Amino acid sequence: MDFNGDGIKDLLAGDAEGNVWFFKNTGSATQPKLAAGVKIQAAGKTITGTRRNYEKDANGRYHAVDNPNAIMGVYSKIHVADWNGDGLPDLLVGQDSPRANGGQLLLYRNVGTVKEPKLAAPEPLDIMKGNVSRPSPYVVDWDGDGKRDVLLGTENDQVLFLRNIGTNQRPEFDAPQPIELRGLNKCYRCRIAVVDWNNDGKLDLLVGTRYSAGESGGGNVWLFLRK
Repeated sequence: MDFNGDGIKDLLAGDAEGNVWFFKNTGSATQPKLAAGVKIQAAGKTITGTRRNYEKDANGRYHAVDNPNAIMGVYSKIHVADWNGDGLPDLLVGQDSPRANGGQLLLYRNVGTVKEPKLAAPEPLDIMKGNVSRPSPYVVDWDGDGKRDVLLGTENDQVLFLRNIGTNQRPEFDAPQPIELRGLNKCYRCRIAVVDWNNDGKLDLLVGTRYSAGESGGGNVWLFLRK
């Protein structure tokens, strides 16, 4: 996506340590050339994560415990979108929480400009209505009502739809509902993208998985065409 408003698409990537990397396109739209990656900052500090703590109980089993001094987690999955309708690209990060409750979504609001984005400190988004491990977010108007919704890839064979029942300026979301993905089963780590694949004016869904349909390794990409 075009992160710095120069009309050329760049590359952003999350990693296992919770960092978010920016690879500036120093080429062109038709001949992209990526500069060396730099870690993105928020509120003047590099975005990086903290892993959750584990403690051993009397039976010798380890259990996750809260890390009350940490907000940002690890294994970051990212999406850039205008979250609050102000025309600026914000950053949404789904990841493992440093707390004991599994996955989380963090919002980094853009308090800069289109051409010089500047991210504020992270805000936890309580919209998943439950524990979704390592959520992979995607912001899109999925139901065609003019309001930006959220889709979430998960660690299993589900992609969840969160309908925006608020506005684009003040989004609020219904409880997550699974999207029917016929034929997709026993998959691991669903990562998603939305695009009109066959140019019929309808939004289709691409789902990337680490493995699926009984395969033990390798990657698969599934295409689900909108009826």
